[in-house]
Amino acid sequence: MNNQAFTEKYYIDRKNTSSIKWARGKQMNCLPMWIADMDFKCNERIIEHLNDFIAYGDYGYANLPEDYYDTVIAWHRKRNDVVYKQEWFRTSKGAVDAMYQVIHALTKENDPIMINTPLYPPFKDTILKTKRKVVESKLIDTDGYFTFDYADIKKKFKEKKVKMLMLCSPHNPVGRVWKKGELEELFALCKKYKVLVCSDEVHSDIIMPDQTFYPALSFKEYQDLIISIIAASKSFSLAVFSHSHIVIANEKLRNRFISYQQLQHTGGINAFNALPTYYAYKYGEEWMDALNNVVFENYHYIREHLGKYLNMTSLEGSYLLFLDLGAYNDQESASKCLIENCHILTNPGEDFSKRYNNWVRVNLATSLDNIKKAVKAITKYIRSTK
Repeated sequence: MNNQAFTEKYYIDRKNTSSIKWARGKQMNCLPMWIADMDFKCNERIIEHLNDFIAYGDYGYANLPEDYYDTVIAWHRKRNDVVYKQEWFRTSKGAVDAMYQVIHALTKENDPIMINTPLYPPFKDTILKTKRKVVESKLIDTDGYFTFDYADIKKKFKEKKVKMLMLCSPHNPVGRVWKKGELEELFALCKKYKVLVCSDEVHSDIIMPDQTFYPALSFKEYQDLIISIIAASKSFSLAVFSHSHIVIANEKLRNRFISYQQLQHTGGINAFNALPTYYAYKYGEEWMDALNNVVFENYHYIREHLGKYLNMTSLEGSYLLFLDLGAYNDQESASKCLIENCHILTNPGEDFSKRYNNWVRVNLATSLDNIKKAVKAITKYIRSTK
């Protein structure tokens, strides 16, 4: 299926729905390109199977489908060459909920936890709200290509006695898909300094066609350090169902995590919320590949038309582009500049790190027509500043 055919078939007009993304855009008279959900409906087979479940009318207590875990494991083995085991899996109500649980279960109050900034705000929030200490290691920005500062990470691991690294892979908002060598070097430091790794991999299905994603747990030498968070929610726009997995290979860590969930009476599986994930992994591969091609096209359209004016990230994974408006920003925040001058709503860069007030995060999981509208408005504004 080509990109135009995919968009014609799956694009949803969300202006008059309950969509948070579009409701706020309508309220502010802006084209909404902010919050990380997409403007495409699920593969029709997911919808058909959910409709069948609802129509049958049996809403009593339910188990997962017998081949649920086989299906999830097969998806990740085929696409990412990683072999998970069923006993490694726990569940939570979304990735942020999983972060809270992992921090509570496997660290103590006042433990130092590292993040690599700029970074999706809930990472820092979960650390602070659980009364742990944030240790920030800034990513190195080379013309929009962000990399780890290993010297800084090593120094802070040693001096700050860091207990856990909160890894974002692929990274939100800078769009990096970490190379195998990058992760090997990072995990070697974690092993040396006995730092656990909580790897948020919820964007791991949205990988650009010229990239390869390496799940943290695919590095067998370091599996004992790693807790992975995976979900279909970003991949297939299933956020309303609040379902994700925490995958822990190390038995001792897993048992500690299970004990925490039992004490908190959490981690139970809502069978209905799990069904869309099951159907997505069972029937959604062709749809997923087509979506990635649409995002890739949208990214290249923006780079082709705005690249001569603006610095931006090299998008390797996720559908989130980080854009630098510093040369044209006339407000204290670039996001306000776009609202005022272009009627475009984005996520403010300063939400990801205070020093990024000239940056915005742009959601590319929409139609090419919307991308063209945004590019036209931004180009018009840029030319007006000369």
